[in-house]
Amino acid sequence: MASRPTLKTIADQVGVTVSAVSLALRDDPRISQATRERIQQAAQVLGYVYNRHAAGLRRGDSGTVAVCLNDLSNPFFTEFLGHMEARFREADRMMLFCHAHETPSIQARFIRQMAEHGAAGLILVPVAGTTREDLDGPQVKHLQDFPLVLISRDVADTGFDRVINDDVLGIRLLFEHLYEAGHRRFAWLGGGGDTSTARDRESSFRQQMDAVGLPVTSDSIHHGPTTLDFGDSMLKQLLAMPEPPTAIICFSDIIAFGVLAACYRHGVRPGVDISVTGFDDMAAAAYSAPALTSVRVRTDLIGQCASELLLSRMAGERYPPVRKVVPPELVVRASTGPAA
Repeated sequence: MASRPTLKTIADQVGVTVSAVSLALRDDPRISQATRERIQQAAQVLGYVYNRHAAGLRRGDSGTVAVCLNDLSNPFFTEFLGHMEARFREADRMMLFCHAHETPSIQARFIRQMAEHGAAGLILVPVAGTTREDLDGPQVKHLQDFPLVLISRDVADTGFDRVINDDVLGIRLLFEHLYEAGHRRFAWLGGGGDTSTARDRESSFRQQMDAVGLPVTSDSIHHGPTTLDFGDSMLKQLLAMPEPPTAIICFSDIIAFGVLAACYRHGVRPGVDISVTGFDDMAAAAYSAPALTSVRVRTDLIGQCASELLLSRMAGERYPPVRKVVPPELVVRASTGPAA
C-alpha cells in the first residue's frame, strides 16, 4: 500500500517549505493567495488528508466541542442543536454528542469521556437532579477551569456560565392572558422538583394565583412526567371534579398535546369549553388541533449565546461566571379563549 502523502510531499511538489504548506492548508493570510491556491490544489491532487488530531496535540486544542442533551424523546431539546451546530461549524469546530437519557450516571460518564478525548469545551443541558457538586465537586476535578456552559436548566451557585429561559416570566404571561379572558378556575399539570424549569414554572403559577387571591389546593396542582400519556390521562380526572377547571396550564407542550387529544374523546372543545396552554412553543404547536397557545422559548438566542460564551472561554477569556436569562414570548392561538 502506498504511503499517505505528507506536508513534505506537498512541499516538494510545489517547491516551497513544509511550514509554508502547513500555513497554506490553514488558509493563513501570511501566505499569498496565489501560493495558497497552488498548495491547496496540489494537496487535493495528491489526496492529502489534514490530520486535525496531530494539529490539536501541537496547539493543545482538539478542535472539538461536546454537547450533552438530557432527553431526546422531547423534541424541544433538539432545537438547540441546530443553532449551536451552525455556529460551531462556522468556527471550524466539530461536535461530540451525548444523549444522557435523563440519567445522572450517563451524564457523568460522558463528561469524563469528553475530557479524556480532549474536547475543548462542553455545553450541557443538565439531567434532572443535577446538583452543584456534580459539576464543581471533588469527583469532577477534570472540570476545574474547563469551558462549560449550561443551557435551558439552571444549577444554583455553580461556577460555570448558564444561559436559561425566564420561566417565571413565561408563566406570568400565560396566566395574565387567561385571567384577562375571564378564567378563575385553573389547573397546573406536570413538572416536579428535580429541575429548575419545573420549580420556577410551578412557583410562578402559585405566585400568580396568590396575586389575584385565588386559592392553590390539591385540585390545582398535579405533578407528573413530561409525556403525552400524562396529559391525556389527567383530563378525565379534572373533568370529574365538582368544579372542573376552565383553564389548564401545562408545564410543557408535550403534556398539552396529550390534553388536547383527550378533549375530543370526552366531547370537550379546547379553546371553547376549556382553555389549554403549553410551554416551549415547539414547531408542532402551530399544527396541533386546535393550534396550541404556548410560550416560545428562544432556543435560537439561547443556543447562539451559549455557543459564543463557550467559544470565548475556549479562546482564553477570563471573567466572572455569566448567568444570562433570555425572555420568552407569548404566542396566542386557538386552544385558548374566553372562560365558558
